[in-house]
Amino acid sequence: MKSDSLLIIELNSGSRKAFSAIYDKYAGMVYSYACSILKDRDLAEDISQFCFMQLWEHRETISAHRNLPAYLYVTARNAIYKELRRQITATKYLDFAAGSSEPFQKASNGNTDYDLIVKEIDKFIESLPETRRKVFLMKAFKEMSVKEISQELGMSPKTVETHIYRSYSALRAAIAKIAFTVIFLWGGVKF
Repeated sequence: MKSDSLLIIELNSGSRKAFSAIYDKYAGMVYSYACSILKDRDLAEDISQFCFMQLWEHRETISAHRNLPAYLYVTARNAIYKELRRQITATKYLDFAAGSSEPFQKASNGNTDYDLIVKEIDKFIESLPETRRKVFLMKAFKEMSVKEISQELGMSPKTVETHIYRSYSALRAAIAKIAFTVIFLWGGVKF
């Protein structure tokens, strides 16, 4: 197996073979690191792919004397921190938006910025598959337990938990897309 320095020199000239060798050598390390922090295999896979995409995009400028595992580690760490910040912002907004026990439509008190955000969240909720939407509304607005939802809908608690997890994950992703708008419209207010 070639040394990292030789692989980087070949990568500098655009060698896909060198890139594949680096990927094969370090992809598991990057994935394991991301997974150990994020505890989410899909997200860890995305972070891993991002790291190697960055490696390929910056292939011409990477020094042959660079510590390749350290480069990948730092790239992964920065991507993980960025993702965690995004999740925290989305979670804080979700908690803020869902903090009212009233349905979203009745909570605005005439604030047009808030109305815009509520409208986006309502659109998201309406876009959920019917069963998932029911489970989400029972959990988020009626504050029912998994057991209560399970009994009312006649499904296993595990299925209810899966619906809750998937709906909240999707909602966090949707909120992340509008988080910039929220912060922009509300003048940089931190939640």
